[in-house]
Amino acid sequence: MQFLNWLFPFNQNSPKITAKERMQSMLLHDRLELPAGKLENMQEELVNVVSRYFELDSTTTNFDLKHFERKAFLTANFMLMRSK
Repeated sequence: MQFLNWLFPFNQNSPKITAKERMQSMLLHDRLELPAGKLENMQEELVNVVSRYFELDSTTTNFDLKHFERKAFLTANFMLMRSK
């Protein structure tokens, strides 16, 4: 098995995986009936609220919208530098 992994390395950033993730994201947006730009506005508002209380490292802020068993989950990750 190690030989096969060496021969055909699995690339996490392959175009196939990227395209699959984009398609899943588009389908999830469609199922949630989110208008264009609504998710981006919500992300901006979340950053504004959290930044009132903490200094954030904006380069590591990450939002992820996933689905599991016909439910949607929005995960927000903020690197907090210090409280204000």
